Amino acid sequence: MAFNATDFLTSEEFTTTVTKSIQDETFGWIPNINAAFVLTDGYFVFIMQLGFAMLTAGSVRAKSAKSVCIKNVMDVMFGGVAYYLLGWAFAYGDKQECDADAVCSSVGNPFIGTEQFAMAGTPSTSFHTFYFQYVFAISTATIVSGAIAERIQFIAYAFYAFFICAWVYPVLSHWCWTASGFASPTRLASLGPLLLGSGVYDTVGSGAVHMMGGVAGLAGAWVAGPRLGRFNPTTGKPQPIHGHNAVYYTIGYLLLALGFFCFNSGTMAQIIAVDGTSFSGVVARCTISTTMGLCFGGITSVLVYLAYSKYTTGHAVWDLFSAGNGSLMGTIVITSGCATFAPWASAVGGIVGGLMYLPSSLFTLHVMKIDDPVDAFVVHGVGGAAGVIFYALFAEKDLVTELYGLLPDGSQRHWGCFMGDNGTVLAANLIWVLLIAGWTLGMMVPFFYILKLAGLLRLSPQDEEDGPDASHHGGSAYPGLEDAYGDYESSAKNGNAYKAVENGKGGSLNNKIASLESELATLSARVKKMDAVEA
Repeated sequence: MAFNATDFLTSEEFTTTVTKSIQDETFGWIPNINAAFVLTDGYFVFIMQLGFAMLTAGSVRAKSAKSVCIKNVMDVMFGGVAYYLLGWAFAYGDKQECDADAVCSSVGNPFIGTEQFAMAGTPSTSFHTFYFQYVFAISTATIVSGAIAERIQFIAYAFYAFFICAWVYPVLSHWCWTASGFASPTRLASLGPLLLGSGVYDTVGSGAVHMMGGVAGLAGAWVAGPRLGRFNPTTGKPQPIHGHNAVYYTIGYLLLALGFFCFNSGTMAQIIAVDGTSFSGVVARCTISTTMGLCFGGITSVLVYLAYSKYTTGHAVWDLFSAGNGSLMGTIVITSGCATFAPWASAVGGIVGGLMYLPSSLFTLHVMKIDDPVDAFVVHGVGGAAGVIFYALFAEKDLVTELYGLLPDGSQRHWGCFMGDNGTVLAANLIWVLLIAGWTLGMMVPFFYILKLAGLLRLSPQDEEDGPDASHHGGSAYPGLEDAYGDYESSAKNGNAYKAVENGKGGSLNNKIASLESELATLSARVKKMDAVEA
């Protein structure tokens, strides 16, 4: 029989042979491409440490700027050692069992990992995952630094950074992000049923990272107590303590915004699926969701503050800090479900965060009497809890399937109840919010209280008055300008420059005149002393 090239090239045998050859040659690239993707996003998440440092330094007084910076640096170091020694194992150290064909599966327990301490036995193919989870852990830790700024001893913060990265965060992440965790939506069927038949939906960590960090900050700020002079000793009303550098705050906000794009998209862990199909659409959707949350959250928060300031003082203020914090809160609301939202839903999430920011901030300060210089509990704690709930409301059916696949038995996963499903995910995620709050407060309140009883938590009144930079960190962050900043802060402490604000709608004419005179005297003194330094 004559050879027929057309029949051969179109035969099933030829197609199968060529397909297998191509797969053998190219599919080996997929893990490397995905590892490079995760590592690159992880590098930018690491840069969020600089964002936290700048935002917090700008939000506190000049005498505490260096203290803030060294605490953020120590998050990187103490957090890294803690996660290497213990945290990685507690989070992802599931015991594995392999069959005769070397196919392995998890047989870990639902509460905690038990293997790979100090990365012993961790395969090199998991190194990129370790790094990405490490930068998540230190991001969680750093949230607390702003909440307890200006009055905590450095040794207390070092203990805290180690504890949260070694134990509190890893155990919580094991529950929801492993194949054995009792709350995980990807829990292996062989290990038991999913929580409420769904598992919790917290893909990127609105709850496990942000809410946990914010609640830990609340615990620290509550146990430590407010900064000296934050509340009027007679009336109990909060008195203003302004941050010293709005430019630092702005730089910090923009670095955090950049980091969020990689924080959210990098969690997808791949840009090409294991079967060779593209996963880039899911990654891009995370980026679009983040954009919507940032933009709509910030604009909404600015407008809310504009109306509030007009009503309370008679003067409308376009407030920088409301813009930044409201934008971050809007982003956190959409963070967990960023891969499963349509753009319009992410915009709604941003608006929800922007609407919530100012009322939550006022309630925390005026009702709870919590002194949180950067509103860490509000932005991350309240925003994170809202994000977990928002996921359960707006996650789309097809996008949930694209992200997680079908259930092990081949049935459809649950999705957002506002998008046509029942309330299964909402019930599971409400349980998750309660678990995060209970676990975090249960761990962190006793931890901070033990440090307080040991005399290791709070700076002495004199050290706090002098500023932690001078009393504990070798001097000012601004050598040569201490007196100028000192005069400014002394004026702020005396309160003369803020009587108009404290008196409601602008205060009396005499108070306004006194305020202007005080500000003029302060500026004059600063100019003279800066001239003296230059001379």
